[in-house]
This record gives sequence, structure tokens and C-alpha cells, in this order.
Amino acid sequence: MIVFEPTEEEVPLKPDETLTVEWFAEKTDGMVSLDEGDLVVSAPSGGYTRVWGSGGAEIYVGPDSRSDAR
Repeated sequence: MIVFEPTEEEVPLKPDETLTVEWFAEKTDGMVSLDEGDLVVSAPSGGYTRVWGSGGAEIYVGPDSRSDAR
């Protein structure tokens, strides 16, 4: 499971699936960590995160995701 903060969206990761994560922010304090078996992706202060699956479709992880994100 991958958890995106601060939105608390949880995305299951299938075997052999990859994700592309992009942060939009001026600060560089974003963080990726492992917490009790979950990968946690924390957006930088004042910024947001957008994520795409290996098939190219955007995955919804918060209000800054596109409206057609899955």
C-alpha cells in the first residue's frame, strides 16, 4: 500500500506496477518513508503531489489531481 500525505489517500500497488510521482512546490522538504509496511509519500510544505500509473493514467491522490484521475 502507498499512502499519500497530507491527503491520506491510499493506493494499492500491484506486482510489477510502477508509479511516477511528481511534486509541485518551491520547498524541498517532501519525504518518502516506510511505515509499518506502507510506503508513505509526503508532499513538500505548501505543495502537492500528482501520480501516474505504469499505463499512463493519472491516479487520484488529492484535490490537485485531474478530474478524470482514477
